[in-house]
Amino acid sequence: QVKGIEPCVKNWEKPITLARHAYGDVYKNTEIKVPGPGKAELVFTGGDGKEIRQTIMDFDGPGIIQGIHNKDKSIESFARACFNYALDTKQDLWFATKDTISKIYDHNFKDIFQDIFDKEYKEKFDAAGIEYFYTLIDDAVARVMKAKGGFIWACKNYDGDVMSDMVSSACGSLAMMTSVLVSPSGVYEYEAAHGTVQRHYYKHLKGEETSTNSVATIFAWTGALRKRGEMDGIQELQDFADKLEKATLGTIESGKMTKDLALITSLENVTVLNSEGFIKAVRESLEQELA
Repeated sequence: QVKGIEPCVKNWEKPITLARHAYGDVYKNTEIKVPGPGKAELVFTGGDGKEIRQTIMDFDGPGIIQGIHNKDKSIESFARACFNYALDTKQDLWFATKDTISKIYDHNFKDIFQDIFDKEYKEKFDAAGIEYFYTLIDDAVARVMKAKGGFIWACKNYDGDVMSDMVSSACGSLAMMTSVLVSPSGVYEYEAAHGTVQRHYYKHLKGEETSTNSVATIFAWTGALRKRGEMDGIQELQDFADKLEKATLGTIESGKMTKDLALITSLENVTVLNSEGFIKAVRESLEQELA
């Protein structure tokens, strides 16, 4: 953690990694605004023409319908990515859904994770001295608030979207959250998960000064450079990424930071920098690291 940027949850001592399943569910849904009375049905037509049909609701007036889906293949690849990352980082892995309510949809996620763990990963986890366990999403939230951190929390798509923002914000700022997308084929994409800071962007277009925290963007680059160095066996590139991250955090810990962090830091007499000023301060720190 960064000196002077303490989590709102005081017992968090280590980072919490959110593993978000980035496919399907509400993000790939189909919706209908129901105009009036009628029957809504969920229908699956198999390749052989056979139908499975369930009544969703007999509407007595206007309403809404939403259809979501997921694929076993995608859930399986997500499960393996989570288990492998837990082994790589030697961290416990939590997984949570709401299978007591969603007895088919969410339960399918739970069953796939457990089946793959039992068949492929249990012995490896035992050897590594780490744990996998499943719990309900509301129980997971309660556990997280009392935990010390240092674990991976695997979530379905929407849960991961919301909980990652909660954890990063509680740790200081969305701009302090690193993010990497991992595909089943082994492709990695590093990003600043917070996206465009719209208000700051419009100010920038007008030529006005902004104080935008660029840490997540810097760490997106360092993550990508480090991974490229690992893949190509270039130790110098990995070392550069490490030094750039050290320089970035060192700049903040020395009291030089953007406005979002200055508002919450426990450090005294800090220097509030604009976007360009912070980048230049990081460059100065990096030059010292590289000297």
